[in-house]
Amino acid sequence: MKQILLCLFVTCLAAAVAAPVASALFELDYNGRLKHRLNSYTGFNLKKSSGNRKVTFFTSRGLPYKCDTGSSGKTGFITLHDSFRVVQGEFDGTSHVFMPQGDPVAHVDGRISNGSAHGTLRISGKLDPQDASASCKTGSRSWLAERAAAPPP
Repeated sequence: MKQILLCLFVTCLAAAVAAPVASALFELDYNGRLKHRLNSYTGFNLKKSSGNRKVTFFTSRGLPYKCDTGSSGKTGFITLHDSFRVVQGEFDGTSHVFMPQGDPVAHVDGRISNGSAHGTLRISGKLDPQDASASCKTGSRSWLAERAAAPPP
């Protein structure tokens, strides 16, 4: 009985520690959602290197898509693999999104100002996990994000 209680305690302790650590690892500099899509997510990091600001790790979830085969759905978490230079508060670019069913292409643009950001994202290519031959498109989707609160000292 002692061993069962000890195992249960250790498991609960590991779960209690792992959940906050996992969420802290995924905290991005800017977090938000697609416009008019409450159950979606959009976020990215804003990094500075060699005096230039860059948007990195642009991530989104819940983009609705339609395919040429008639199928439709919403994307899971996708991450753009390129970074985008910020010039006068604006960024834009094209990047591949590596997914098991294919290699779709994404185009993102945005504007960052006073702790908030907004822009559009569109993806085309193999997005349907049930049909890897389907060619799909999200259309242009607006997104909004706010700068994450600074961590406590």
